[in-house]
Amino acid sequence: MEELYRTLGYAKCVELSKKSRTFWDMLKLPDSRKNAPVGGAVLEGIAKDFIREFLPTGFKIKGGLIFDIQNGKLSPEIDAIIYRGVPLLEFTNAVIAEPEQVQAIFEIKWWIGNNTIFKESGERNSEGGLFEAYEDKRHFIQSTVKYILFVFALESNRQDDEVDNRLREISDMYAIRAGRR
Repeated sequence: MEELYRTLGYAKCVELSKKSRTFWDMLKLPDSRKNAPVGGAVLEGIAKDFIREFLPTGFKIKGGLIFDIQNGKLSPEIDAIIYRGVPLLEFTNAVIAEPEQVQAIFEIKWWIGNNTIFKESGERNSEGGLFEAYEDKRHFIQSTVKYILFVFALESNRQDDEVDNRLREISDMYAIRAGRR
């Protein structure tokens, strides 16, 4: 059975790689960059389709928001939420879930570099963009919920262990489809 899962996982990774490479090639075409919001939605769709294949029965994944009923507050937009049960509101591509339904949240990025991972000189934020994105959302999730970073490409001039340590400070887990560019 383990071999079956390993083979399936490898095949799904190859599929993910082909889809993202095809999309990247399309973005190189003239005028393609003008469709950034749609491009972001396509990348999120590729990532969610990949993750969905590995979810146990009863779990769902969609982008959306978390509503904290006790405090009457709505989270910032979350790229992907893994949740269980019947959410407060559910649409074709989005969900509004309660904190206790949420099992994991994902930040999905096409590309990250030094200024997204680390504070670079002259930046106003003290921790880096990914850290602040997590801080804005962590108040809406329970302590057992995993914050997962899903990245299609990473570019950094820092040492691998330094990048790895920083990504572990920012997220509970991370997946990077393609390493350094």
